[in-house]
Amino acid sequence: MKSEYDLVVAGAGAAGLLAAAAATRLGYDVLVVEASDLVGGTNAGARGAMWLPGNSLQEKAQLADSSADALDYLNEVLGEPTEISTPARRAAFVETAPKLAAWLLNSRLPLTIMRGLPDHYPNCANARDQGRVLAMHHIDRSTLGPDADRLRTADVVNSSPLDSLPLLSRVKGAKASLSRGESLVAELFRRTQANGVEVRYHSPVCDLVVEDGRATGGVVDCDGAKTRIAARGGVLLACGGFEGDQRLREEHLPLPTSVEWSLNNGVNHGAALALAQAHDLATANLDDAWWVPVIMVDHRPYRIDHARRAAHSLLVDQVGDRFYNETAPAAVLGQHLYARSRSVRAVPSYLIMDARHRQAQALGPWKAGSNLRRALEGQDIHKASTLNELAAEIGVDPPGLLGSVVRFNGFAAKGRDADFSRGESSWDRYGLGGSRKKNPSLGKVDKAPYWAVAVYPGDTGTKGGLVVDADAVVRRVDGSPVTGLYACGGAAASLSEHTAPGPGAGLAEAMVQAYRAVLDIHARR
Repeated sequence: MKSEYDLVVAGAGAAGLLAAAAATRLGYDVLVVEASDLVGGTNAGARGAMWLPGNSLQEKAQLADSSADALDYLNEVLGEPTEISTPARRAAFVETAPKLAAWLLNSRLPLTIMRGLPDHYPNCANARDQGRVLAMHHIDRSTLGPDADRLRTADVVNSSPLDSLPLLSRVKGAKASLSRGESLVAELFRRTQANGVEVRYHSPVCDLVVEDGRATGGVVDCDGAKTRIAARGGVLLACGGFEGDQRLREEHLPLPTSVEWSLNNGVNHGAALALAQAHDLATANLDDAWWVPVIMVDHRPYRIDHARRAAHSLLVDQVGDRFYNETAPAAVLGQHLYARSRSVRAVPSYLIMDARHRQAQALGPWKAGSNLRRALEGQDIHKASTLNELAAEIGVDPPGLLGSVVRFNGFAAKGRDADFSRGESSWDRYGLGGSRKKNPSLGKVDKAPYWAVAVYPGDTGTKGGLVVDADAVVRRVDGSPVTGLYACGGAAASLSEHTAPGPGAGLAEAMVQAYRAVLDIHARR
């Protein structure tokens, strides 16, 4: 490891690797320092989808879109601009998303459109029913050679149902041995290695070097030895959020909260927040996360995206009442678990299912119709012959639960949820099949035995972090920029406050920020 580089990137997730690859293509000398011994961060275990509106693949597929339409949609979803989600940041995102997609495609990453996957709010102005979400084809791990051992692996059992959605094109002969998130990281890592990017493992950035108001480098803890590294162009913090630190979760996130509920397996521990405190850097949105409803099995979280949306099930709080649309986007439903808890205990809530659901749907680590004797004994799931018995088993008010199920069954019989409009939008229906005339998400819960499983507000990372501008430049508490210091992804406060415009919005935002940071460094040189 040398003592000086053009760019120092803290974190070897997808965004950090993208920045490194883009910077080397511009002729810069780049160092990537990673706190763990693996590349990929939280992205390798995720679905690898990116919400990139206005991309060129839409035009090829004759799916009309534009940056102007995307900005109109984004503004309607996000609401009035704030000091964090500024007009400039929103405009920068929609203007850069097509350029980032073009860069990835020109770099020969096997990206394509996820067929039939709509925006989260398809009824908003200028929403799209498909085209804005891009993902990688699965690639064969063996093509990575010795670099394969450096790739963080995905939890196949805990993959998102989006991993099974079809793409608009296929790669002939490809072996599906890596998830889409792993594939994205692998391809970006391959390009950094081919371009000679130096990657140092077990080497977190533990401090910044700031001189005359400018970030000129960082202090890296390399196997216990603190080394000062100069960065001529700048430092990019791509080191994630704080979801892996229980103390920080309890300090900032809504309560109750647990690191065990996070799908990130304790990867990120708030490195950016520590730097913010040491250097008077502004932070925001620390009470928010990319929420994902999960169930806990043997103290491990499992997402239930498909099971909670499927027919013959409903979600209730601890008095037995429904309180939101079960088919809502994960980030939004997770938010509502906490919102409901302000008046009624709803953490955990309970997914109530009948026999047809259990026979037809996988649930967490359990296959459809599988024997759950061990899970029942461990009370990871509950089973009863009647709804009254089930309510007593889980500690929910029996009349409340029975009343909710009776009302829900009435809606299912008519095919319309008059309370929460479940199954009425293209987002609600994606992946569920069925005809346009019949609501595939609604089905009576009336066939014994009945099942219940506790549902918690898990996450795929925190949303709060350092305040950045449209070019990902970090701001101080007084609002002034720290020239040469950039942040992206979980290290930066998201522009999508308390919601998400579409699937893959978090990863797309991180990648756009990393890309703009490199462009800003290049413009300043």
